[in-house]
Amino acid sequence: MKTTIKWAILISLILIVAYFNRWIFVFKYEPEYWENYYYTSQWNIPNSDRVISDDGLYKFVGYRLVTGENTFNINYWIPPMGKNWYGVGAKYLQNPYLISFTFYLLSLFAFWSLSKLIFKKDNLRWLSLYLWALNPLLVEQIWQTMLDLPMVLFFIVHIYFLFKFETKKSIKNLVISAIFLGLTAGTKPAYFIPMIGLIDWWWIITVQKNNRFKNIFLYLFFVIGGYVLSYTCYFIVHPNPIPWIRLHQKVIDFQIINSSGGNHDVLNIFRTIFLDKFKGFWVGGQEMIVKNWSLVLPLGTILLLKNVLFLKKTINQNRQILYLSLIGIGYILMCLKIDFWPRYLLFLLPILILLVVNYFAHKPLVLILLLISYLPWLNYNFFPNQKEVIEEWNQNISAKHYREAYRLLDKNSQQNIKENDWLKHWESNPDDNISKEPVLENNRWRINLKGTKFD
Repeated sequence: MKTTIKWAILISLILIVAYFNRWIFVFKYEPEYWENYYYTSQWNIPNSDRVISDDGLYKFVGYRLVTGENTFNINYWIPPMGKNWYGVGAKYLQNPYLISFTFYLLSLFAFWSLSKLIFKKDNLRWLSLYLWALNPLLVEQIWQTMLDLPMVLFFIVHIYFLFKFETKKSIKNLVISAIFLGLTAGTKPAYFIPMIGLIDWWWIITVQKNNRFKNIFLYLFFVIGGYVLSYTCYFIVHPNPIPWIRLHQKVIDFQIINSSGGNHDVLNIFRTIFLDKFKGFWVGGQEMIVKNWSLVLPLGTILLLKNVLFLKKTINQNRQILYLSLIGIGYILMCLKIDFWPRYLLFLLPILILLVVNYFAHKPLVLILLLISYLPWLNYNFFPNQKEVIEEWNQNISAKHYREAYRLLDKNSQQNIKENDWLKHWESNPDDNISKEPVLENNRWRINLKGTKFD
């Protein structure tokens, strides 16, 4: 297949993803609304029924960080790197979702670069990239301002330079790899970083026989440096590092207090990977279908186990595959000790895709069929269900969350009534049963008030 055709396929996939998520490109961040939302939410008022999701929380916190807020004053238990970038999008672009889409594009470039180090055949590189670009778990992250996508981006770059260190033995590659692992730690709580660091040390020791201990400590130094770099938003306003070090005690105390002692559903991650089902770990949590699943998850996990069980054979065939397998197994085992969410599998996904492509290297038709198998789960991302917006509307109106209900209105309805008038109406008529109908706007279901007195 010609290179131009391969590029055309990739660009087409990106355009398809962008088209079916086009509402994110017209979103406008409203500072006053999100501030009001946050300070009346469960994060400030115990048992508040005005619940803000992590997606909304990170938009608001990021905006506050960019405008000078001390990161240890708000949502301090989560490192600021990813939130800060969403804040840049909210403040300077009025749209944090543009940052999500940028992270998506950068992850494609990073994954492509990594696959070039692993696969000699050009076709395998392209197929692995297609499997990454269109995976439902990744595509879902585009219309969310969550931290899993920036974290996995930094992680992929970290692996790329670590593998590059094997071939060129350049200290520069080792340093850059360490910095990006530090940035990974500065995006979400660094729970998995020690495990990754230990496996990285094994890699460094086996790759270069000279200066082993020097390289190990140099690596550790720059991992810490990368973590410090992730707090740039803090140091711009507070350049003294001593309070920064002391304030980490708040983070440690929070994690200790909120630790449930490891009483977790250890089957949840395996239920998600192999059965496409996730059971809520909260009180009354029900078993539900995972809407961003793919066959890559069970196939890749089986290969993880195979590669580690036949460790000697794996290391003789491909040390890079063994490294990825060790990280993958370590990640799954550590997930058994936390309250697991399906989106956490995004961190594991690039490893699983690379293992699957490596195993089926001589059967490209299988990889093409895997790509086609994404379609049922992409349906959730590409074709939204109008019932969901009706349910959300009814919940907001019954709970008197009129500001959230207003943001479910389509553009025409919002133009016909200002928000202040909307709020005044509901204050005077809390039992009003207005006429409404769902309409598709930029591939997102909204509520239209056509035919009512607001028209």
